[in-house]
Amino acid sequence: MLLAIDCGNTNIVFALFEADKKIAEWRLETVARRPADEYFIALCHILETKKLYYTDIENCILASVVPDVTQNLVRFCEERLAVEPMVIGEDDIDLGLDVQTDDPSQVGADRLVNAVAVAKAGYVPAIILDFGTATTFDIVLPAEADGGAEAVYAGGVIAPGVHRSVEALVAAAAKLPSLVVDSFDDTLPVVGKSTESAMKSGVLWGYVGLIDGILSRLKAEPELAAAKVIGTGGLASLFAPHISALDLVDGELTMSGLHEIFNRNTKYNRG
Repeated sequence: MLLAIDCGNTNIVFALFEADKKIAEWRLETVARRPADEYFIALCHILETKKLYYTDIENCILASVVPDVTQNLVRFCEERLAVEPMVIGEDDIDLGLDVQTDDPSQVGADRLVNAVAVAKAGYVPAIILDFGTATTFDIVLPAEADGGAEAVYAGGVIAPGVHRSVEALVAAAAKLPSLVVDSFDDTLPVVGKSTESAMKSGVLWGYVGLIDGILSRLKAEPELAAAKVIGTGGLASLFAPHISALDLVDGELTMSGLHEIFNRNTKYNRG
């Protein structure tokens, strides 16, 4: 089996693959000092429900944007599973991407993994809209025929994330209530009749305006006029009905990309 790990700033998502089929997925809050044993306990609990054992895991792949957590996740794989993980960002890993940015080493691993998934699915040229800790727009273009890559990662846009924006607003204004963004009704009227409903309107319709505006500017670029817009991340389904330029939502994008990268780099495969 393959254990795929996507470590973001807010959550760590784990998935188990048997051949090409995902058989389990779970998540933990991202905590910098969480010991390897805690990851192992959570894994064993999941495996028990599937009547599997941790020794069935023969390979691991890890994408992380939190350096302080990466070390413990690598330790978890090496010491508890006896598997050396493939870590996105290592020099010898083939992503099949031509990363055309000022400093490719600064591009988040999750953004590159999503680009790999989009290229594999044949959606290039594409704009990936990811509702994560940040709201990101990533540009994936066709590769040159003789360039050796399957697609070009051409950069993108990083805007504040929805959850973090709400937290900052509430922290800065003493009389504003806390909001649970995931509970928004997508038929929310623009004009709020209470402080809470006015805040919800500002968050929902404010972000719709931000997203529409950035997508409009991106689509004005000649190479992106025909680009597919693919949404992913936890809040994609909330915003999708209000973003006319959005072509599809794929909540499996990052895990699909990790699985594809693992398959491309068969030298790590112990199974």
